[in-house]
Amino acid sequence: MSDPQYPFALPVGTEISGYEIVRVLGVGGFGITYEGFNPVTRRRAAIKEFFPRGIASRENATHVVFSREDTDVVAWALERFRRSTTELCDFSHPNIVSVLNYVPANETGYMFMEQVDGETLEQWLRKKDTAVRLADVRTVLEPICDALEYVHAKKFIHRDIAPDNIMIRKDGRPMLIDFGAIKIIAQQAQTRAASGRSYGVAKQHYSPPEQMDEGAELDPRADVYALGAVVYRAVSGHPPVDSDKRKNDLVLKGADPYLSVAQTARIPLPQAAIDTIDRSLSLKPADRPSSIAEFRAGLKDDGRKTAAIAPTKPAKVQPMPTPGFSGPGAKVQGPAAAQPEAAAAGVAARKVPRSWIGIAAIASVVLIVAGVLIASLNSQQPATTTTTTTQKQKTQPAGTARAAIERAERLSSEGKHSEAIAAYSEALRLAADNASRLAALKGRASDYGVTKQYAEQIADLTEVIRLEPSDPDNFASRGTAYWFANEYDRAISDQTRAIQLNSRSAYYYSLRGRTNISKKDYIAAVADYSDAIRLSPQTGLYYARRGAAHGYRSDFARALNDYNEAIKLAPNETNYYRERADIFVSRADSAGTTRTDDLNRAKADLDSIIRAGRDLMAVDYEKRGVVFEKLGNRTDALADFREALRREPNRETSRRAIQRLGG
Repeated sequence: MSDPQYPFALPVGTEISGYEIVRVLGVGGFGITYEGFNPVTRRRAAIKEFFPRGIASRENATHVVFSREDTDVVAWALERFRRSTTELCDFSHPNIVSVLNYVPANETGYMFMEQVDGETLEQWLRKKDTAVRLADVRTVLEPICDALEYVHAKKFIHRDIAPDNIMIRKDGRPMLIDFGAIKIIAQQAQTRAASGRSYGVAKQHYSPPEQMDEGAELDPRADVYALGAVVYRAVSGHPPVDSDKRKNDLVLKGADPYLSVAQTARIPLPQAAIDTIDRSLSLKPADRPSSIAEFRAGLKDDGRKTAAIAPTKPAKVQPMPTPGFSGPGAKVQGPAAAQPEAAAAGVAARKVPRSWIGIAAIASVVLIVAGVLIASLNSQQPATTTTTTTQKQKTQPAGTARAAIERAERLSSEGKHSEAIAAYSEALRLAADNASRLAALKGRASDYGVTKQYAEQIADLTEVIRLEPSDPDNFASRGTAYWFANEYDRAISDQTRAIQLNSRSAYYYSLRGRTNISKKDYIAAVADYSDAIRLSPQTGLYYARRGAAHGYRSDFARALNDYNEAIKLAPNETNYYRERADIFVSRADSAGTTRTDDLNRAKADLDSIIRAGRDLMAVDYEKRGVVFEKLGNRTDALADFREALRREPNRETSRRAIQRLGG
């Protein structure tokens, strides 16, 4: 029987090379790790199965299958996995998990490792009530540095160093685990697929920028960067800004958003340690310590000068506007109370550089309306802080925080959001308890979202998280604000935290899936929406969104299967027909020669939208006009393009089509 939390995992009791699967230990982008037990030897092992999320599926409960389109890359990656495992069997170090064997089975491969009982460094850090001392960090990292020097001497790099890949055994010994992502430096040229596609293994916040660059020559300085990020996270309470975002901001904004560890550390640090950590996190490998030995020497040098700088709040950056969207403070009903599809009507689409799978598909991505959680936050506040005008037993005294909050709520409901923000600010000034502060912060964050002041909204939600760090809705709300501000990596970080706090929420997975679509990481989006479907199999929206992700990958068969299921669950949802028509047209266009059957199916979907007249848009006529034109029906094409222009006179696509057809 498989674990319902991991529907694609092997069933408990499945035998692999004499070991029976006991439970799932973890799931990553590259594979699934199990605990195995050998009833003869009475030994346990950690067993890592090659199972890349998004492109692998299970047949007959055990066999792994892949789509034909991914055959070349899968073969390359599986061979890389086998070769790495075989090489690692020769490793012997007290602070490196022992790799025992490689076993091919079930059309995939399995790495058998020593099972380490204990807790990860990330878990250890989160349990600390106070700031972690540098001496404590050094105690953990010294043995890890020994292990990495051993790894580098064997011409390997780890490529996946992070707090969740450093285990602290019950006896206190730190262990470097999860070598599934390593790479032999000398064989770097052989680790690229013939098709040019690659399984780049990167850990958000911890991987250096060159790690995802197929042309880069990786060396031990890649692990130095990751180790520096681990120390940064330990002493600051949070990891550094992701290297990919730093690189992009340098190009787009002309500034690196990285904050020196001196500004973020919660403890005084020796100047030598500050310099070493900051140098190790340089975007250019040449600027980092050249080796683990140089890195650890910098951390050991206490010197005489000590920096004790209070944490500095990052300067607010005005994000670029997001055209066509309602703000993330929009007051809409959350998915717990209504089907997510109901929040869809009238939301405009983000412009994307794909002509068909884009206009309607991305519009429906926004069906998971960004303000849902912020609105739900307001509904979940303690009763003492959410009294509405109709519920009041008596008028609150003027000049109190509660009175200011009530005034702000009234102004917000009247659409006077700027005035509401001012009233919430007044409430914060008067607030004498956390309940009032939370009510004011959540309310002001909602109105900041409506007015598209995303930096201010994020700042308020950050304070909410400080006051309520265990509420997943708070992280999901800030993740939504980051999404609207186009800060996708930060959005994913918050959405992942929400999932960690409540792994049974399909909605949180769907939020991260939406962000992955925005990042064009369609494989990750497919995986997230698959998890959402597992938790909420009767929600048509999740099938439609997974269908859109499949469509972006040109996996049209799977996309159409998902849209068919979405329409079966929600037959009156216009957007699903609109998006399925996009898939039919895209498949017809990709066939080289026009597929008349697919075009006629697209026309049938658009006919049903126009005939029903619900949520009808000018683009529906324009889309059908394009289909008519592809089918060679000039008269009907012209009629539809003219109708699109009549409904929306500024539609340039329709105007150009009429000129092209000589109408």
